[in-house]
Amino acid sequence: MSTTVDTAPVRTALPQPSGTLARDVARSLATLVGAVVAIVIVWTVFLRLVNVSPFVAKSPADVWNYLVTAPDATANRSDIAHNLVRTLTDASYGYILGLVLAAGISLLFYFSRTVETMFIPSLTALHAIPMVTITPILVLIFGRDALGTAVIGAAIVVVPALLTMLQGVRSTPRTEIDMVTAFGGSTLSAFLKVALPHAIPTWFTAARLAVTASVVGALLAEWLATGEGLGGQMLKAANEFQFARLWSSVVVLTVVCVALYQLVSVVEMVVGSRMRGPR
Repeated sequence: MSTTVDTAPVRTALPQPSGTLARDVARSLATLVGAVVAIVIVWTVFLRLVNVSPFVAKSPADVWNYLVTAPDATANRSDIAHNLVRTLTDASYGYILGLVLAAGISLLFYFSRTVETMFIPSLTALHAIPMVTITPILVLIFGRDALGTAVIGAAIVVVPALLTMLQGVRSTPRTEIDMVTAFGGSTLSAFLKVALPHAIPTWFTAARLAVTASVVGALLAEWLATGEGLGGQMLKAANEFQFARLWSSVVVLTVVCVALYQLVSVVEMVVGSRMRGPR
């Protein structure tokens, strides 16, 4: 009596993340649309509750007219789009520099508790100083060009991102670190194989929060240093009593910030779907 053994490889049904990813992307788009609708509703209700002159406080209809239906709407959109590109470029400098610095400092603190203990109080104290008072000093040191703009934006981004990233790597279960060490792994290998993958969601949280902070940094640099971009344009519009242009710039910038926040969320979903898999 012979026994036949099936030596064909066992096919394991692996999860297909594409459907989940598509639903997550659709949910992000729905969130973006819902955020815009919520902004319009809150904006309308606020104007009805407060007693502000229509000359100063513009409604959603006024902004729509300025950007879409007015005879010079095309020129208005072109002007705002041109300045928006400059502001987003300035924000990208601070965003990238701030996240890179935050990641590097968080790694330094992770591998050296002594350095962390020495410098964390100073960093948090510096972050409490209003940036309006520090910006003129940074402009004198780094100038009014791209470097100065990047430093101003990074100064706003770096501390919150650093604390969030450090919390991510510090929250790794100690048992998993000890297991790597027990099998002969070094501190570096434990970080790369356990702590860093565990911290990825938290690091993406820092990246999402840094989006709006970098835009604020760019606007601050444009207000106080360069006079360019939407920051300079909004300041000029306020001084010239061009409140329709001012409100339209604010609305466009708000919608773009929400969209960028959701874009980072989509990137996080893509990275998370690729990191998922059978253990």
